[in-house]
Amino acid sequence: MDYKPVRQYVNEHRTQLRVYFLPKRAPEFNPDEQVWNEIKNNRLGKQPIKNKADLKERIIFALDSLKHNAERISSFFRLEDTKYASNVA
Repeated sequence: MDYKPVRQYVNEHRTQLRVYFLPKRAPEFNPDEQVWNEIKNNRLGKQPIKNKADLKERIIFALDSLKHNAERISSFFRLEDTKYASNVA
């Protein structure tokens, strides 16, 4: 995988960005993982998934409904392991 474009972007915007290097196999530190946990545990429901198209449709619907819940999204950054990523730690 070529990370050169990412490194170049980070270098060009280093005063505007804060980069965190997370340990491998530590999803609890990644706020994105909290989103997926929310989707899997609270938004997909208990109905069996019929096929890939059904899964895709349900994930898109769940993400769309979550994006309108700013308080819930903010809560992912108030967890003990993810406070580092918030500007109000």
